[in-house]
Amino acid sequence: MIKKINGKVTSIFGDDINTDDIIPAWTLQESTERGFFSQYAFEKYDTDFVNRCRQTEKNIVIAGKNFACGSSREQAVYALQGNNVLAVIAESYPDIFYRNSLNNGLILITLPDTSIFNINDEITIDLENKTITVNGTNIINYEMDDRDRNIFMQGGVIGRIRKDVEAKINGEIKSQLHYTDVSVDYSNPKTIAEKIISEHLGYEVNPGDKIERLPIDILFFNEVIAPPAITEFVNNFSDIYTKHGQTIKVFDPERIFLIPDHTVPSSSVAVSEGIDLMEKFAADQGIKCYKEGDGIEHVVLIEDGYIVPGEIILGTDSHTCTNGALNTFAFGIGTTDGTYALATGYIYDFIVPESIRINLHGKLPHGVYSKDLILTIIGQLGVDGAVKKVVEFGGPGLRNLSMDARTTIANMAVEMGARTAIFEPDEILEEYVRERAKFKYKFYRPDPNAKYVQILDIDMSKIEPAVAFPHKPSNVTAISKIDEYIQKSQEINAVDFPALSDVKITDAFLGACTNGRYEDFVEAAKIIKGKKVHPSVNFVVIPASRKVYNRLLKEGILEIFAEAGANIESSNCGPCFGKHMGVVGKGAKIISSSNRNYIGRMGSNEAYIFLAAPSTVTAAAIAGEIVDPRQFLENN
Repeated sequence: MIKKINGKVTSIFGDDINTDDIIPAWTLQESTERGFFSQYAFEKYDTDFVNRCRQTEKNIVIAGKNFACGSSREQAVYALQGNNVLAVIAESYPDIFYRNSLNNGLILITLPDTSIFNINDEITIDLENKTITVNGTNIINYEMDDRDRNIFMQGGVIGRIRKDVEAKINGEIKSQLHYTDVSVDYSNPKTIAEKIISEHLGYEVNPGDKIERLPIDILFFNEVIAPPAITEFVNNFSDIYTKHGQTIKVFDPERIFLIPDHTVPSSSVAVSEGIDLMEKFAADQGIKCYKEGDGIEHVVLIEDGYIVPGEIILGTDSHTCTNGALNTFAFGIGTTDGTYALATGYIYDFIVPESIRINLHGKLPHGVYSKDLILTIIGQLGVDGAVKKVVEFGGPGLRNLSMDARTTIANMAVEMGARTAIFEPDEILEEYVRERAKFKYKFYRPDPNAKYVQILDIDMSKIEPAVAFPHKPSNVTAISKIDEYIQKSQEINAVDFPALSDVKITDAFLGACTNGRYEDFVEAAKIIKGKKVHPSVNFVVIPASRKVYNRLLKEGILEIFAEAGANIESSNCGPCFGKHMGVVGKGAKIISSSNRNYIGRMGSNEAYIFLAAPSTVTAAAIAGEIVDPRQFLENN
């Protein structure tokens, strides 16, 4: 039992440090051993971090707001713990990182102001009394949920999960009713998320309620997280099944999916062996494992009808929120949560989130797309504008957004810190689901007087093409003000908003789980048809699934890109992940239809990444610089 921690402040960071900063993406598939990642901590952001941590066995990290935002990679926690970081004291954390730390016993303290700390401060954290003593004299009180405090003191939650697994084997845990067969009498109006959670539990919940066990409907893994999760699943629970004379089993093989997508075709022996492990585990357990090249996890499950309205969905990737476009409650998790869910079918110690409501009105103008809309919203709210909240989309403007457009919007909710996004159902969704649903489903709508922490009304007719400048998705400008934004970058010249003198590019990428769908390519093809990629630009295009690829091939759309000089690759995550197919080098300036532009995200930490809609990406690939794509659409 950990009651007190004594350590020294050896690192102080500012706001919005992301998980790419903490541990680079290229390391993730190189080992399933937790200790491997410590040597690469802050490799691209703070090259002296590892050396500083070696000077003491009791390191304390101080940070500002939104520490460890970004992806769901639990390896960020391992990298910190492997460098003897005992605790982090920050002003706020995104939910995924907080859960990953809670599961693994990395103690996180939240304070409203961390500017009081200095390097080499001696710190004592008293978990029992919720106090921090600085240099033996200054005592600071902090807030922490008592359940979280107890978990931190116990060093994690594995003991409780093992008890649940044994109870499941013994038949002591009753099967849950399917949410479509449940109705709840509500005492007050509810948001969509609150209704879905309530009807999975069979009783009314409210924001802030802590749910010990929340049942899930769908669980999926990519080849980055599946190998360590499978390894930990076997190591943590096989002895319990052996004790009862049984073979280890997942909670429900029909509800679990393995999807190699980030680095396929495989780029290394380690990746290949990880995929081999997935395929063998899937065969042993009766789980569906997609083939390399079938497509990206956030696309293929929707295409194939496994994602249906009302489900609670977990995926070991932060962009699992994409599935919220189908009126689901879907969010990303780390390795440990995935391992526990694999064994039990639950997400543990879940806090019911508050919701932000965004009402959409009007229609996007010609040549303006859903990516422009969501970038504009992120630019308004910031990368931490919706931390731990659900962003609920509705309003009369929904009727003017296709399903492909909705998935793009939902995909980027996490880039403003949201737990997830969720869309109201309508006739467009109903028609889409009816054709492909593999499971029973139920539509959920918010009550008229549901309580939201914030309500925004967006007139889509006023949106124009948008671009996010390096190195934050919230560094957003409208295309008409791009010259002013270049000037602004020179005036600010910050680490996450570097000075730029122009918007010429060397590379362009069309694809990813954000914008690699059929409609994205159709619109981009209108721009590039009959034209050539600029001689100074490498243009990589990757359809997000085999079905999209084959349809584009059959309709002659891929031929348009091939004739223009683009490099067309098989379905995978591509350069978005920074490890495979189109990784950029020092000094590169790439415009991408993906969702993140953090330092080093797509390769070198000395590259510059712009985010934009497929139309803007394609126009830039032709022009050699970022331009208004509508100039190429005048006759379309």
